[in-house]
Amino acid sequence: MSTATITQAQDKGLRHQFADSFGKIRDFAIGLYAAHGGWIAHQGETKRVQTGRAQLLSLAAAAESHSPALAAELRNFASK
Repeated sequence: MSTATITQAQDKGLRHQFADSFGKIRDFAIGLYAAHGGWIAHQGETKRVQTGRAQLLSLAAAAESHSPALAAELRNFASK
């Protein structure tokens, strides 16, 4: 019979690095969801997003006469 010994380092291992990475990804996803008006977003953030959409739509209306393609892009951004 043979015996195998596994030694583990005392500092962060791969498992900890994955947990930290997934935590950062989760925080980013929550922030992204909140930025798009999800239920996690605070009321102030939702109003800020609505104000930004209104500004984009007003810019699109102003650009319609001289640059229809730009106006279409601005409307596309406002819809997202």
